[in-house]
Amino acid sequence: MSYSMEGYVDVAERIREFRAKYPNGCLRPFNPAEPFRVMEIGGREFIIYTAAAYRSPEDTLPAVAVAAEPAVGKTNFTRDSEVMNAETSAWGRAIVALLVADTQRVASLEEVRNRQTEEAAKEAPKTPYKPRTQAKSEGASVTALSSSASSAQLGLIKKLAKEKNVANIDQFVQVLLEDTTKTATAITKVEASKVITALMAEKVEDVSDEQPF
Repeated sequence: MSYSMEGYVDVAERIREFRAKYPNGCLRPFNPAEPFRVMEIGGREFIIYTAAAYRSPEDTLPAVAVAAEPAVGKTNFTRDSEVMNAETSAWGRAIVALLVADTQRVASLEEVRNRQTEEAAKEAPKTPYKPRTQAKSEGASVTALSSSASSAQLGLIKKLAKEKNVANIDQFVQVLLEDTTKTATAITKVEASKVITALMAEKVEDVSDEQPF
């Protein structure tokens, strides 16, 4: 499917308009303790980012917007930049919600571009046929592993640990979760979300030299 780019403005332009109208304003996560979360929607995992646009430091009613980005991007525009893309989209929408952007388009130029390239790259592989007996036997193991952290979460943890210079990610996980049996690759989805949130914090203490309890 092809989309016309006419009338769409990039987020950088919206931020310039925001700064011009509210020089003391700021853009930040609505909940700094959990700037984003990973959620399954329709059988796919998405990064959900919630942003807030404040007119000033005293603003008690900021504009709030939510953006979702596939947890695993399929194109050069989205792959390995999933969190940043979700954040950028949420910022752009928060600015529009604040009515500082005179536009007929709520979506930003980046959002349309990302979706257009995702559509172009999309492949729809058929699920291979499996005999019912095989499907039944595999069903038990799938159910048993349903609470395990997804590959997208584990990949994001590895990426963030490298960016934050966390030398020993297993020990980081053990200290954070208060469980010496845990490793970065053997955690649940809920635990993975906690680890990702901790790594996404503005400043992360490298606990790799601490003694796990």
